Amino acid sequence: MNMRLILLIAVVVVFAAGSGAMSFLSGGGVTLEQAYDNQQVDIIQNTAAGSIPHNITVKNNGTKPLVVDKGTILKSKESQDVVIITDKKINPNSNDTVLAYCIEPDQKAVTGSSLYPSGTASSQVKEIIDSSNPTDLQNATQAQLQIWVIVTKGNVNVYSGEAMAVVQNQKTKYYQLQEKVETAKKNVMNRFNLTSEGVKNMSFSVESDNSANTWVADLRQWFKNTVGV
Repeated sequence: MNMRLILLIAVVVVFAAGSGAMSFLSGGGVTLEQAYDNQQVDIIQNTAAGSIPHNITVKNNGTKPLVVDKGTILKSKESQDVVIITDKKINPNSNDTVLAYCIEPDQKAVTGSSLYPSGTASSQVKEIIDSSNPTDLQNATQAQLQIWVIVTKGNVNVYSGEAMAVVQNQKTKYYQLQEKVETAKKNVMNRFNLTSEGVKNMSFSVESDNSANTWVADLRQWFKNTVGV
């Protein structure tokens, strides 16, 4: 059999298997990023500043199920940025609520503001999310503060934005929140075996290079170079 034909068949099989795997992993649905790019989703900040965790309303305006992944970062031009902490699959033409932690302690949440997907949280942040209990305020607050420690490189300002709103919402004192921040920093250092200097080098997010599209592009380039078509 012609070698080029063999290579062509092999590429088709691999491509089909890869596409099938990605379709299986997403449950036949679309990602939040895909839905946003196609203007088929509305993402709305649904809770006031100081809430832990926050409620985010996601409305699927498309014809396919929408897969919302834990660790997805949502940004806003008017409100604070957040990171989703619950996985969710939303049916077409319906809406649901996902939970999220704030990632901008200096910026207050604004109810009713629109958000958009923008990358993925780092593995360290995902670990904090996975080990947190959003139904327990004390536990969720500690997780929220640990995320702020990572985002701010250990320099959380409790007198500004969302941090100030947490003090007001939980009816606590600024010095008490500062003490909790110091505890959160120690917990981050212990969890990831870091020094105080090491906390400054932590990254909150990972590069969003759309790995699926990159894989397809690389495959097409290999096919072109190898088969000559």
